[in-house]
Amino acid sequence: MRCSSLSNNLVPVLLLLASQLRLCVSFIPPSSSSSATSKISSNNNPSSSWNPVALHASSSTSSSDESTSSSSLQSKKRRNLLQTALIAPYLTVTTAITTTPQVASAAASSEKPPPIIPLLTTAKRLRTVPLFAIVDGNGTPFHTYDKDSAGGFGYFFTSYISAEYILDDAKKAFEKAKLEAEQKKEAGDTSGGAIGEDGTGEVPDTWGQARIVTVPLDVAMQLSVKKTQSVATNAKARKFNTYYQVIPATEDLNAAMRIDSGQRFKERGRVPLFFVDGLTLPSNEEGLDRVTPAFFILKDLVTEWKKQYPDSDLPKIQVRELNETFRSMITPAGRDKSVKDLVFVANSESVARAKDCARSYKLGEMILTK
Repeated sequence: MRCSSLSNNLVPVLLLLASQLRLCVSFIPPSSSSSATSKISSNNNPSSSWNPVALHASSSTSSSDESTSSSSLQSKKRRNLLQTALIAPYLTVTTAITTTPQVASAAASSEKPPPIIPLLTTAKRLRTVPLFAIVDGNGTPFHTYDKDSAGGFGYFFTSYISAEYILDDAKKAFEKAKLEAEQKKEAGDTSGGAIGEDGTGEVPDTWGQARIVTVPLDVAMQLSVKKTQSVATNAKARKFNTYYQVIPATEDLNAAMRIDSGQRFKERGRVPLFFVDGLTLPSNEEGLDRVTPAFFILKDLVTEWKKQYPDSDLPKIQVRELNETFRSMITPAGRDKSVKDLVFVANSESVARAKDCARSYKLGEMILTK
């Protein structure tokens, strides 16, 4: 299926989803760019009208401006497919957030078939999974500067421990970068910026206030398929293209590559979901007695199997990919029946950690790091 065809099919149904979905996280709009973002209040009622994030209109520029390595060609094709299908509906909804009946009517009048499961159901299933991101004291996220794309990469971690490890490592790197910057300043070296060719030589003194916040999976999936721009507060307020990826725990990514010996999980941005035939959980969805769990953490799958079947051997562990699964769920007239009763199971430790984390994540601004 070509991108244009998939985009046309998804527009009405995703408009309906966007009009119903209420994101359960507070985003703080940047003071320097009020047109770039809007504040989303925390609300667990998915039937409420959704006040979506108004992303930069300039973010829909051609992907030909983006330079990528040959090793990520397949990842780029997959990203372009999702981006083409999703970015137009979300940007359109930002201009019609008070016209839910009109949006619903437009979707209802469309001749396009619905996805294999209701979109609201997909949103609810995604929302149960907390992810983690690193921000400064004001909620501004740290992004990594990528020379190939000349943009900033923001990351959401499936494991709190992974985010904590990165934060500790980054603080050590910050101290080193600060020392190097001071040495260059003393030597009178002002030839190059720290971030980008037009960047500043000053190292932002923000790591001391850095913290880990939680962001639900439905928000991360929206951001991961968009091409947006953010202002780098430590690079002379220059705008950079921004990209977002969900990062699995290293041990689980390695496990996925052992199960699937192909190239799929060697590509950046791939997230494994583990499952086995015969393992189900009670459902809290109307009309569905049992659901098939897909685990982000392999050991959680093993634990659940032993809990239910202590005297039985674990069946062959299988793995599927998050982004592909998401696409199967939202594609009109989707044919992947395996997603009908599929639910996402977050790590229990991550769920507990998320309860103690703040939910402030600023869009439109970022702190670029090397």
